[in-house]
Amino acid sequence: MDKDYYFNILNFNYPKQATTLYFSLEEIGECYPVHKSKFPKDITSTFPNLDLRNSDNIYTTFDTPTEGFKPHSIEASAQFNRLYKQYLNFKIKQHFLNKGLIVSRNFVKDQQVWMPAKNEENSPFNQHYKFSLRIQFNRISKYPELMVSYDGTAKILKTPISELEDTTCIKKAIYNQKVFSFNMPTETDDQKEYWNSINFEESYPILNRELSNAHSIEITSNKPLNKYKTFMNLVNGFAKKQLFKDDFKEIIDLRSQNWVRVPEHRIDYVGAEMNLLQFRNGFGKMPQMEMVRYQCLQRPKRYQLFYIFHESHSDFVATLHDQLLNGTGKYFPGMGKFLDMPYQSSSKNAMCYTNIEDPLSTIKQRLEDIQFLPNFIYAAIYISPFSKNDDNFSNRIIYYKVKEELLKNGIVSQVINYEKMVTKFEDNTQQFTLSNISLALLAKLQGIPWKLKTPDKKELIIGIGAFKNVDEGINYIASAFSFQNNGTFNRFEYFKEYETVNLAGSICKAIRNFYAIAHSDKVVIHFYKEMSYEDLKPILEGMKSLNLDVPLYILNINKTDSEDLIAIDNNWHGKLMPKSGTFIRIGNNQYLLFNNSRHTDDANFNDREGFPFPIKIGISSPTEGALVDNNVIKGLIEQVYQFSRLYWKSLKQQNVPITIKYPEMVAQIAPHFDGDIPLDAKDKLWFL
Repeated sequence: MDKDYYFNILNFNYPKQATTLYFSLEEIGECYPVHKSKFPKDITSTFPNLDLRNSDNIYTTFDTPTEGFKPHSIEASAQFNRLYKQYLNFKIKQHFLNKGLIVSRNFVKDQQVWMPAKNEENSPFNQHYKFSLRIQFNRISKYPELMVSYDGTAKILKTPISELEDTTCIKKAIYNQKVFSFNMPTETDDQKEYWNSINFEESYPILNRELSNAHSIEITSNKPLNKYKTFMNLVNGFAKKQLFKDDFKEIIDLRSQNWVRVPEHRIDYVGAEMNLLQFRNGFGKMPQMEMVRYQCLQRPKRYQLFYIFHESHSDFVATLHDQLLNGTGKYFPGMGKFLDMPYQSSSKNAMCYTNIEDPLSTIKQRLEDIQFLPNFIYAAIYISPFSKNDDNFSNRIIYYKVKEELLKNGIVSQVINYEKMVTKFEDNTQQFTLSNISLALLAKLQGIPWKLKTPDKKELIIGIGAFKNVDEGINYIASAFSFQNNGTFNRFEYFKEYETVNLAGSICKAIRNFYAIAHSDKVVIHFYKEMSYEDLKPILEGMKSLNLDVPLYILNINKTDSEDLIAIDNNWHGKLMPKSGTFIRIGNNQYLLFNNSRHTDDANFNDREGFPFPIKIGISSPTEGALVDNNVIKGLIEQVYQFSRLYWKSLKQQNVPITIKYPEMVAQIAPHFDGDIPLDAKDKLWFL
């Protein structure tokens, strides 16, 4: 099938005539700073006395003549790209503000336009679709580029802040078509002036979970079945209504209304063998189909399960136990088939508690009373009346406290949300959830569901992921170490984000331990963000102290949650998602990698498998000459792809490698523990 891939990018032309902008050496009235890195090269022709060495900024009103500002003519071209981009962003913002629309900035500072949706009159909020516009130059093509992205929705309460009795749940709000933080700092004069200018009778809160709960507003989550189709339908609609118009053309002269085609020379694919997984009795690509057929690679050791539940859930537990034991539906034959050994549960160890808000007292008492057998691995199935995402913090924290208490006693746990599971029983979809639960328990019980079909090599791959604790506003990071290229998990640690020295020490310790027993031709770090020099410096110093003369590769792996740059396949029966294993070069050692369950061009794709967006990979190395060989680069990308196939919490293909995903999961849970993670739990997958 011919390649017919497109980016969500439109080309535009530089203006044919010079643009006159107005500058001043001093900040006068309403103007905008221009950093010295953006100064026109001939700026001294207008300001002969400008000291280029000691002037960090000059100021501009862009194309608006203003007293005290001098005109300066600019020929838009590659040498003025940075200043031209700032100018275009200003013009885009003013254009949509003049249309009465809300304009904000997304997290990478692109202009974000909020388009009103069709809202019901009796709805307590107005919904808006958010679209981002990014200016970039010759990154994909030989022309300037406008990337058009869909960033999701925002819901704005119709009640102004002035009429709300309790404002503690407000985080962001709208005033004069702009988004402002309700908890904004007021330390500088400018901040104080802006805060005092806000009229709260005309300011409206942006809904968040806490605010919607406080006002008993039900927000339904409508996740699209096919994200690619939803994304492109909305982006196409926005472009047609807003960008392909004469008034917008006065700002940006689009070359055509067609999305930029992906040049064929930018497209490549991982090797076909990268999709293969090794089970005990065969190889396959789709664990959903082959897990039971070929049997898990390694069954768990002797184990026992027991249930923890509230007394009102006794009948539910009986039904759940029966289905875990005997199976249900076409796709779940019972947990014993997944574990490849009889389903073992102990009713005498069951923990039934009476106070729904305090399971811990019963659990602690029962843990003291139960005589646990040696040489057995124990796992608890905890039926939680509350979700770990419960709106009430006191209820939400119970999930973590139960998991911690069990872990301190050497017991792994599988938490089942009671209400969510009841819903699945009602709509007869529990067989899929029970399959995932069985898979996760197999891994928690120290069995191995499958591994990569790849020759075993002694390679050191270090993964570092993060999760932001919204209650504390702190980023926690965790590092997971894999000492084999087949994905064998070894050990993890976790830290607060600012503890970079401890993180570096942990990485260096892993490198030292590895090289004490084996040798690798390289060290690879998968990092959840772009690794700064401050992050990298102590690692390089540690490698130098170990006299390791091997290349170090840093792979910055970002989930494209912002959904900025994607690519679509126009040749796949209207479903748009590129085939799994496709990777596209989008910059210097930067790539989009597609990890999904589409392995053929067949139209009969099961939509339940999902349509995950690609991940972005940036590859760098402080080792001179390490990135010269394209085969090395492709091998690093293939390794990321393979590690995304080792996720043992779900049978669905994931788009993020476990080197990033598993640490993220640890960093999400561990900060809620009262104590440290037990040492003997740091080499186990209890967090799945």
